[in-house]
Amino acid sequence: MNGVTLLEEGLQIQTLLWTRRVASDLGKIILIYPVTGMDVFGINVGLPLSCLYLGTMLDQAGYRVEILDERITATFEQDLAASLRRERPVLVGISSITGMQIRGGLKAAAVVRRIDPTLPIVWGGVHPTLCPDSTLKDPFCDIVVLGEGEITLVELADCLRSGAALAGVKGIGYKQGQQLKFTSRRAMIEDLDTIPRPNYDLLEMEHYFTRAPSTDQPQLQIVTSRGCPFDCEFCYNLKFNDRRFRYNSAERVVSDIRYLADRYKIEAVFIEDDYFFGHPGRVEKICDLLLQENLDLLLQVPCRIDYLYRQSDEMIDKLYRAGFKELWVGVETGSPERLKEILKRTTLEQVREVNQLLAESNVYVKYGFMAGFPKEERAETLQTVDFMFELLNSNPNAGVAPVAIYTPYPGTTLYDKAKLVYGMEFPDTLEGWSYFHFGEINNPFLSSRQKKFISKVNVISRFFERRAFERFCNNRFKPVLMTLYSLYYRYLRLRLKWRFFQFMPEIPLIRFFEKVYLQLFHQAQLSKLSKIKES
Repeated sequence: MNGVTLLEEGLQIQTLLWTRRVASDLGKIILIYPVTGMDVFGINVGLPLSCLYLGTMLDQAGYRVEILDERITATFEQDLAASLRRERPVLVGISSITGMQIRGGLKAAAVVRRIDPTLPIVWGGVHPTLCPDSTLKDPFCDIVVLGEGEITLVELADCLRSGAALAGVKGIGYKQGQQLKFTSRRAMIEDLDTIPRPNYDLLEMEHYFTRAPSTDQPQLQIVTSRGCPFDCEFCYNLKFNDRRFRYNSAERVVSDIRYLADRYKIEAVFIEDDYFFGHPGRVEKICDLLLQENLDLLLQVPCRIDYLYRQSDEMIDKLYRAGFKELWVGVETGSPERLKEILKRTTLEQVREVNQLLAESNVYVKYGFMAGFPKEERAETLQTVDFMFELLNSNPNAGVAPVAIYTPYPGTTLYDKAKLVYGMEFPDTLEGWSYFHFGEINNPFLSSRQKKFISKVNVISRFFERRAFERFCNNRFKPVLMTLYSLYYRYLRLRLKWRFFQFMPEIPLIRFFEKVYLQLFHQAQLSKLSKIKES
């Protein structure tokens, strides 16, 4: 069946699902969003958008949806067990990306198996889509949803409820005896406006307000597009979205933003798109509509540097007036050679020019970097560190995220190269994949000495930007913590100047105290929210 026919069929299914009116209760469905291992209230515990979009579709189709978010409760396993005992759901869905989130998902699945061994456990999200075989082989997985799940999960729930054959549901994998079976691929949703606005009543919204980095204003998160047409060798979009870029209309975007602002009285919105600026005409129309609406919101959004490089001063000004005052830019590396090799298709000179332009505005721009690419040597890593400080020094409105440790994720070109060129072996189990993330070095193509060095850079880069560190210290210990920061920062700059990294006994201590501090901060916020809820 060709792509056009699949698309037409997909659109027909969307119309059928989203216009049907179900009079009866079709049963309960539990959707689980596991911990990520880096969860801090007010900082990065944002809306579980994957579960929210799926839950909204299921809700409109006639199912009662219960979203259990492991990040926002200290009694997650007890809550899950109680829900399972109250009423047997049609299925339990688990959303996960590659890395630590899988660990939480496996723990949740173990609870389900213990309470009801026959209950279907369905995994979906980026990792199950890109590694369907190893996911489906796991004893804690019965079915995988491949790709976008809005339509697939509704059809799957209908199938399980009625006892129909799973082979009739497109876009899934399932077990048949000892065999793994996969159905035909489902077409991507082209018109994102046909996806209903998320039903925020499915969540306890008080848990999901984060703070804008530059102003500390309360904010929520939305998605306005899917996919990206670029071919960066480290990005999952190559296979997950087939380099396809799809988007909501400008009218829908502004309508959704206004809805959040009116209902929840937020002052900022984080747009979690991979490529928000992919359609310049749409961006300009969004700006015009935001200015007409006079919403006066701060908008955060990821952005490619080449988009900003091509814009006129007038368009940059319009972006700022419309509210786009926080930009997140992935530079990736300070090595021009490496930039070309990973097909980023941007240059350091573009970054310099845009950074200088933004220095003359009030736009806060946060730059992201990675270290540990195949065969990366210390000199290249130091190029990245030096470039980070160059950007900070030349722009008072610039910030930098901690240097991420490059990890060859499934679905990326560098993942294939790591296997074929460097003979890297990857996990063949879900548990094994749970240890692949930006905080761990799993790369055999780096020397032992370089691994240790990159691990140190990952830690010390947390101190490169004062504003970011200050955000994590917003409590009664802030004066003491910021004093310690100032002392350590001076010491750190001397190390960087002298290129002396051999003896750094503070690294394990920083890792330990950071982990303890974040856990205590997270638990304190959780306890505070629980008391508010009880009162």
